[in-house]
Amino acid sequence: MQTKSWEELNHKLLVAKKYIETIIDSISTGIFTTGPNGYIKTINRTASEILGLSQEEVLGVNVSEIIEKWESIQQSVSNKTTYLEEEAFIKGQKGRIHCILSAYPIIESEQYKYEGIVCTINEIKSVRNLANKVMGKQALYTFDKIIGKNKEFSKLLNYAKQISNSPSTVLITGESGTGKEVFAQSIHNESSRRNGPFVAINCGALPRDLIESELFGYEEGAFTGAIRGGRPGKFELADGGTLFLDEIGEMPIDMQTNLLRVLEKGKLFRIGGNREIEVDVRIIAATNRDLQRDTEDGYFRKDLFYRLNVLPLKLLPLRNRKDDIPLLIDYFIKMKSLKLGKTPISLSSELIDKMVSDPWQGNIRELENTIERIINAPNSDLWQITETTKDEVIITMDESLEAIEKAHIEKIIDKCEGNISTTAEILGIGRNTLYRKIKKYSIVVLK
Repeated sequence: MQTKSWEELNHKLLVAKKYIETIIDSISTGIFTTGPNGYIKTINRTASEILGLSQEEVLGVNVSEIIEKWESIQQSVSNKTTYLEEEAFIKGQKGRIHCILSAYPIIESEQYKYEGIVCTINEIKSVRNLANKVMGKQALYTFDKIIGKNKEFSKLLNYAKQISNSPSTVLITGESGTGKEVFAQSIHNESSRRNGPFVAINCGALPRDLIESELFGYEEGAFTGAIRGGRPGKFELADGGTLFLDEIGEMPIDMQTNLLRVLEKGKLFRIGGNREIEVDVRIIAATNRDLQRDTEDGYFRKDLFYRLNVLPLKLLPLRNRKDDIPLLIDYFIKMKSLKLGKTPISLSSELIDKMVSDPWQGNIRELENTIERIINAPNSDLWQITETTKDEVIITMDESLEAIEKAHIEKIIDKCEGNISTTAEILGIGRNTLYRKIKKYSIVVLK
């Protein structure tokens, strides 16, 4: 009877052990335990996958051979101090792995004796991918959402699709409002990196002294105001995905040297840091400037230009694809009406003809904003409205598009009290485009 009871107890213990192992193996966080001397006693499937080693290969190995600076971690935890979500580097089969590590002491309850450590690890790349999804750092546009049947534009579209899956750097050029970020997002979504992050940074919108920390991040204490624990830069956030450098031509020339170094080596140092961090990032850069001329004038490094201009993509201004304007008008009317909860409208042929002949210096963005203004204020004195059916309204122009645009810009400038940056943001155009329009229409800006 006693033998049978021991067999039953042993069976129950084995079943319980299997239950615990199955549960731990099903967890998406890497987990392993060590004894008091640092030798690995147990490890779950996720931790093995992160390391690229089988469980059998890891068991019995001293954890100091795997986790860098393990001695300081062990000392902290053995003093009964919990070690929570700190950055760590692990030596995996394929090289160093950047992780978030937490460690908890295993304490024998009765004698309060230190028996070892439980560690959890998450690869930073996976953590950031999840965070990017939650924070919306994903590309939304795809090629099937790009509207246009113009012959030359169709060639550009096909070329962009062909180069999407290449790891090479893309340089998108074109006037403000031609859809450079739309193409960048579409290229990302067509590539093998589509499940990775798409991180964008506007190099022309950041103050000069912030560009470096935004790109490369910083360590704790690197400068006054640096947050505890430091902060990753855009390169780290884009690891495994795509980094979109918008308005790259506005980057200060001294910063261009640091950028070139990261592009060539795939490694960076955070500000105030001494650890070299590897990043796997595809670069898509964009500008409305003539970088070739800027290199000749000394405003842009030649070596950086050639490094970026591997796969050039020059977008057409809207005035060079006039046959696409009616298609875009129809799309924006439907999209804006639905978004704003307004009655769909139909523009007269006379107005469409005038729109087709307009130079559209702000390109697609300007056209989109014009359609939104019409839908928002169909009864404005600037427009002559004729209702034809319950669901359809025809609009004709009472004044020229240029007069309407001038009046609208003056109104927004006045509301923004002469602040050019805020005005450009509200209008949905770049600062340089706004300055050109101010000069074109002889608008007086009072501050």
